Amino acid sequence: MSSPIRAAAEALSDTLTAWRRHLHAHPELSGEEAETAAYISAELRRLGYEPREQIAGTHGLTADLLPDPSTAAPATALRADMDALPINEETGAPYASRRPGVMHACGHDAHMAMLLGAAALLAGRRSELRAPVRLIFQPSEERSPGGAAPLVAAGVLDGVADVFGLHIWSQMPVGALGTRVGPFMSATNELRITISGRGGHAAMPQQCVDPIVVAAEVILALQTIVSRSIAMTDSAVVSITQVHGGTAGNVIPETVELRGTIRTLSESVRAIVCARVHELATGVARNYGAAAEVAIRDGYPTVVNDANAVARALAAARAIGIAESDIVTMPPQGGGEDFAYYAQKVPGAFLFLGGRNEAKGCCHPHHHPKFDIDEAALPIGAALLAQVALDRQPG
Repeated sequence: MSSPIRAAAEALSDTLTAWRRHLHAHPELSGEEAETAAYISAELRRLGYEPREQIAGTHGLTADLLPDPSTAAPATALRADMDALPINEETGAPYASRRPGVMHACGHDAHMAMLLGAAALLAGRRSELRAPVRLIFQPSEERSPGGAAPLVAAGVLDGVADVFGLHIWSQMPVGALGTRVGPFMSATNELRITISGRGGHAAMPQQCVDPIVVAAEVILALQTIVSRSIAMTDSAVVSITQVHGGTAGNVIPETVELRGTIRTLSESVRAIVCARVHELATGVARNYGAAAEVAIRDGYPTVVNDANAVARALAAARAIGIAESDIVTMPPQGGGEDFAYYAQKVPGAFLFLGGRNEAKGCCHPHHHPKFDIDEAALPIGAALLAQVALDRQPG
């Protein structure tokens, strides 16, 4: 099955690819997206938009498209993220990053290209729109506290009825679409535990309080939280990913620092896990005569997809010819996403669009130095975003 919007998007394939490759070759880290924003703004102006720039003092920008004739109906918002990662690219592609140590290894270049594509498709179809459309290009998704919250606080969702985000996904074949109703992306917390003991000579441990031994016990104790403090119907992950301590083989150090992450799918479970981390770490340390200082920093909340928004997105997917067999109900994901802040404010749907093609070497995971996508996904994503906006009813 084809559709006019899908056919128009396919006709834009070369332009979509050019946008994506330019953005891929010129990545910028979170909070540094000045050139990216300038490029996006210039392309939007070329398409007839009047972007609002530097929202909330960031590089974020929006652009509105009103129906013809105009209406006071609330808008549909479409969001793309803009920032890259501190990774040295190893794809060898002709459009590879020209900035050493910075790479679009999560598909944000594709997200921007697809939203620009939707902007192009919609600009020629104002008479078909029944409600306004707001395009949101957001900085700093990759680095907490993220760019979404300040944009929301600055009013980018004022007058908006619902919001949609589309993320390229290297674990699904090109053209497949995945999402789910309810909790979809996990809440995140950063964890730091500093264990203080009493250092000394490693040959005389009886004179010391060894923080390395305490740290080992704390790490093991934390692994009981999920199995013994969380119901089998809930989900959580507690991972210690860094251990720092010691300076020499014959010295018991004064302190050891543990760092890690907590992932949960509800605020109630998040509260339980954070409380138990504090209780176990301080309790274990106290039993050994040591002390533990626990610092838990909130990251992004859980992305919770609205049922009606998901249904509308899937209806748009079917309308542009995505086969039923290519629409996947995904399990909740452990990754975090600051799209959560938009979905807390208005009904939202976050979706994954497959970009994997092993025959083209597009099979590496996100955040990998060889990450790449099959660019055949770009017109599909542009058409989907445009169709979601076109399907919006004026009420």
